[in-house]
Amino acid sequence: MSPESILRWTARIWGVASTLLLLAFAFGGREHLRFTASEALAFLFFPVGVVAGFIVAWRHELVGGLVTVGSLTFFYLSVGGSGRPLGPYFLLFAAPGFLHLANALLVARKPK
Repeated sequence: MSPESILRWTARIWGVASTLLLLAFAFGGREHLRFTASEALAFLFFPVGVVAGFIVAWRHELVGGLVTVGSLTFFYLSVGGSGRPLGPYFLLFAAPGFLHLANALLVARKPK
């Protein structure tokens, strides 16, 4: 099995696991999802944008990776200014996006 294939499938499996866990966090409780405007914007970036990037990456790794990493970046920018400390957990959930980007770059650099 080629390194590109291993990296691709690692990113895909990790992305599916992250998506399922994020869905369980978002919709698994009894509380209602009522957001303020800033919370809705943050929710749009994480988890919605991150999961959308995972889905796109199944067909187009570079674009999907960029959507995931971009959504994570905008999430950190939108929430980071509020003074709340953000741990590494968001980064762990979005890590498959970085793997998709790395694999897309590996495939692009590989001689044909």
